[in-house]
Amino acid sequence: MCVATAQRWPVGGNAMTRAIQVFQVGVKALLWHEERLLLLQERDQQARWELPGGRIDVGEENLPIADVLARELREELGARFSCDIGAACACWVRRADAGRPLPVFLVGLCCTAPRGELVLSDEHQAFRWVARDGWQQLALAPGYAAALAKFFASSPRA
Repeated sequence: MCVATAQRWPVGGNAMTRAIQVFQVGVKALLWHEERLLLLQERDQQARWELPGGRIDVGEENLPIADVLARELREELGARFSCDIGAACACWVRRADAGRPLPVFLVGLCCTAPRGELVLSDEHQAFRWVARDGWQQLALAPGYAAALAKFFASSPRA
C-alpha cells in the first residue's frame, strides 16, 4: 500500500496528521448485454481477466468521466465499437503488484447497448461475455472478485 501523510485542518487549535493512501485513478466499463458482462483477458504472464477501461491520462482531469471511458474503449475494443455509457455503479481498488507500482482506484460505469465490431488491442488476448454464474472460476485481476460479486448481486441484474 502506498501511504503518505497529510496535515489535517486544525480542530480546536490542534493540528493532526493522518495517513492517506496514494492511488492512480482509472475508469472501467461494466458492459452489460443480454444478461452477460464483458471481461477481457490481459496479455501478460498472469493472463488475468479484467473489465475494459483504464487509467485517466494526463490532461484528462477536467473531462467528463464518460469521455475518458469512451477513449479507453476505443483504444481497447476498436474504433468501430461503441456503447451507451451510464452512471458510476461500482468502486474498487486494484492493488499494486510487480507490473503496477501504485494501486489503482477504479470507478466502474454501467454500460449497455454495445454496437459495432469488437477488435482487441495488443493489451488483451481474449474477451468473454460472462453470466452471473460464469466468472467465479476465472483468474481475475486483484480486487475484481468483490467488485463483480457486488455488481451481479445488485438490481436489476440479480
